[in-house]
Amino acid sequence: MSLRAYKVQEFLVFASRGTEAKMLAAPRIRSEAEWREDVSAWVALRAERAPELDELVNPDATEAYIQEAS
Repeated sequence: MSLRAYKVQEFLVFASRGTEAKMLAAPRIRSEAEWREDVSAWVALRAERAPELDELVNPDATEAYIQEAS
């Protein structure tokens, strides 16, 4: 499946699914211990589709990744 753009808070993530994008970005937002303490925040964390940014995907990428700021 091809990679698509998702926004997870301030992060732009390219992944095949929103769940994958969320799991990739979550450790950059909070530590694992903090997520365990605040499960409701984990549930509320959303990966929003950003189809207008799909064109920014690295065509050579085969696995999900976070777009680093340039």
